[in-house]
Amino acid sequence: MTELESLRRKIDEVDAVIVQAFEKRIQIAEEIARCKIERGLPVLDRGREVEVLKKREEMLFDKRLCGDIDRLYELLMSMSRAYQRRVVGKHAVEKKNCSGSGKVGYSGIRGAYADMARNRYFGEQMQAVGYQGFEDVFAAVESGEVEFGVLPIENSYAGSVQQVYDLLEKYDVAITGEQLIHISHALLCVPGASIDDIEEVYSHDQGLMQCAEFLGHYPQWRRIPYYNTAASAEYVSKTGDPSKAAIASEYAGKIYGLEPLEKNINTSGENTTRFIMIGRTEKADGSGNKASISFVLEHKPGALAYILNVFAERGLNMVKIESRPLKHRTFEYRFYVDFAGDELQEQIEKAIDGISRYCSQLKLLGIYENGC
Repeated sequence: MTELESLRRKIDEVDAVIVQAFEKRIQIAEEIARCKIERGLPVLDRGREVEVLKKREEMLFDKRLCGDIDRLYELLMSMSRAYQRRVVGKHAVEKKNCSGSGKVGYSGIRGAYADMARNRYFGEQMQAVGYQGFEDVFAAVESGEVEFGVLPIENSYAGSVQQVYDLLEKYDVAITGEQLIHISHALLCVPGASIDDIEEVYSHDQGLMQCAEFLGHYPQWRRIPYYNTAASAEYVSKTGDPSKAAIASEYAGKIYGLEPLEKNINTSGENTTRFIMIGRTEKADGSGNKASISFVLEHKPGALAYILNVFAERGLNMVKIESRPLKHRTFEYRFYVDFAGDELQEQIEKAIDGISRYCSQLKLLGIYENGC
């Protein structure tokens, strides 16, 4: 037996131990899922995962391998979450009274632009549930508390919503649709009030900034920042004070019983937000004329060029590419790509198969209908 053959045999022996340990780890992960079901706990425990990575690094004798052990355990924990979610998902299906049925979550309060997107996309046949932050919406969808979630992902004026991109990777959800909302602000007052009555104007900082030109005609008005445009409308409505006005959407005005004294007061008329609808992965049917994927490149020369070439060869129309830095990895990035076109599913599946050997991580975020 040559030295090379001897070393390969040792590798096989080590791999046999690894495979057995891997199977045992997955079995334990499924048992953990059942414990979480009993206690009503979410699948993802980010604090626990950070703790695991730290402890595994401490176990290493060769500290040069810290980055590599992080990658290995990030993949193992991702697999563990996937198996746990299958157990949790099966349990949810078996429950006759599924709590998430007919509910849609969004960030903010009634009258927010996210609520408007929810209303435009789903109508009023599904119950609206407001949450404080974006991550709360993701967690509610993943746990089954709501059936779908509505999140802003891109604005033509301010750019991408980076937190939402990061959360798409963190949670086991799929993009199931999208809705475009033109951001049009109005000056809202209590019924019967006039321009001459106004002394104070309330809105989010961005709302005040986006309407600066209009407000410049009324320098005597006090501009008071509020944490949310819809919340400013709610506040003005509750006061019933004709000297107070809010800058928010006409949709918010209708909800809170306010009248628009002036409409379309944005300085720039081109301000549109793209909202995505998310659901649990089993809610995605794989049809549509738009698709989104994410991937992390392997350290191979020309990897990105190769992947882009695969997209071109498949005739895929890439309409957006976004990169986000990876936590715990210096100068490494996750790429997000959107495609548009008809009959995407087969082409996307072939493209994913073609690029997988150049990716350390790869995820189909969803195939869905292009928003309008």
